[in-house]
Amino acid sequence: SPPYVGGGGGGGGGDLLDFLDGGLGAAAAPAPVAAMSSSGGGSGDLNLLGDIFGGSPAAAPMLSASQEAPPMVAYEKGGLKIMFFPRKDPDGTITVVARFRNDLDAPMTNFQFEAAVPKYVRLTMQPATGQVLPPHIDAVTQSMVCHNSTAGEKGLLMKLRIGYVVNGQPVQEMGQCAGFPAGY
Repeated sequence: SPPYVGGGGGGGGGDLLDFLDGGLGAAAAPAPVAAMSSSGGGSGDLNLLGDIFGGSPAAAPMLSASQEAPPMVAYEKGGLKIMFFPRKDPDGTITVVARFRNDLDAPMTNFQFEAAVPKYVRLTMQPATGQVLPPHIDAVTQSMVCHNSTAGEKGLLMKLRIGYVVNGQPVQEMGQCAGFPAGY
C-alpha cells in the first residue's frame, strides 16, 4: 500500500482523529542551507562538479553527517514494546524507525500502528514490514519521515494508536511520545 502522508491538527481531544486535521497539513518550510566559505583554504576542492552545473565553491551546501539520537521507548504495555530510533538528516528531515517487540508467548496478529503529529510537522509513514509480531522477538519495523516546519523550535511529538489481536482478543491502545531530543 502507498505510504501515508499527512499533517496533524491542533485539537486538544484525546482521540487520535482529533489530532489530525484531515488534510495534508502545511508544507514544511525549506531548511536553511549553510554556505561553505571559500576563504578556508582548500575548501574549493570539495565542490568538484559545481562549475559544470553553474554553481561556485562559495555557494556549495555544507555536508554534514546525520545526527542519530539514542533509542527511546515510545510505548510499553501489555507485552508490546515499541522502540523509536530517531535520526536527523543534514537537510533537517527526521527519520524515525519504529521497532515492535512482542514479549508475550503468543503472536500478535493484525498489527497496526498509526501516528499523528501537530500541524507544523508533515509525516510520511511507510508500511510496516509485517502484520504479525512473533513471540519474544522484534522482527517488525516501520519507517516514518517527519518534516518539522519550525526547524526544531517546536519539538516533535506524536500521538500513537496501536491495534492487534492476541489469543483471539482484539486490543486497541493509544499513547503519546514526546521524548524526542531538543531540535527534532
